[in-house]
Amino acid sequence: MSVRTVAKQDFLSARRSRALWFATTLFALLAVLIAYGSQGYRLSATEQVQNTFRSFGMVLAVLLPIVALVASYMSIAGERESGGIKFLLSFPNTRRDVFLGKLASRLAVVAAGLTFIFLAATAVAVARHGAFPVGVVLGTYLVSLLYGSVFVAVAVALSSAVGARSRAIGAAVGSYFVLIVLYLVPTIRITALVQWVHDTMLGMEPNPHLYDAVTYTSPYIAFRKALNLVLPTEMQQEVFRGSLEAGGELPVYLTDEFSLVVFAVWLTVPLVVGYVRFEGSDLE
Repeated sequence: MSVRTVAKQDFLSARRSRALWFATTLFALLAVLIAYGSQGYRLSATEQVQNTFRSFGMVLAVLLPIVALVASYMSIAGERESGGIKFLLSFPNTRRDVFLGKLASRLAVVAAGLTFIFLAATAVAVARHGAFPVGVVLGTYLVSLLYGSVFVAVAVALSSAVGARSRAIGAAVGSYFVLIVLYLVPTIRITALVQWVHDTMLGMEPNPHLYDAVTYTSPYIAFRKALNLVLPTEMQQEVFRGSLEAGGELPVYLTDEFSLVVFAVWLTVPLVVGYVRFEGSDLE
């Protein structure tokens, strides 16, 4: 066996997940509703579709991580709990083969689901408005694919580090809370916490660039910034309003392009840590 064989077998198994099909179907229906109902004031047909995918991107920012986590959180933990990991390793497979094979299969599952969702949304939007802005549609799809891959990487890494279903569920829920909710809900937003510690506890001068830099550590914020790379200027989001209001040009670490660096870190660091933990874990 090999990475390819492990990935193929796991893909066939993962695609039968009812929870994954349910989440993907609901997401596709929501995408269709957004594509059909999105309507801007005095916008051309092309701008209507661009605005549709801008709105769709805001929904993806919150819901796509759920799909990716549901698809991946049991990838290795499930095998360890059931004892299937011993069967996989009884063939001429290394732990690296299993880890990479599981990662590849879950990436393929999420990519297939996201492609289905985008095809449904694009078909309805084009039929509704009669325009197809390729750059915005394709760009939003590619950025979303990268965003979803980040959470697949996080989920597989966490799954490789635990040996039970309950722990895998807890790790997936915890990761969503830490990486999304803390940057989304106003009452517990991480930016407010950092500002309070910096200004009130430490008594230092306000520093909007620092607050926004800490916020930029979230893949959720990176996704919103990355969407600005594919959207028309007039439709781009003002993510870091504090730094913008402070005046002057944004430092390089707060630019839209820096989102790709944030994604790269989240794609590599969790996988390296997860693989090291998996290599050193006792599978008995």
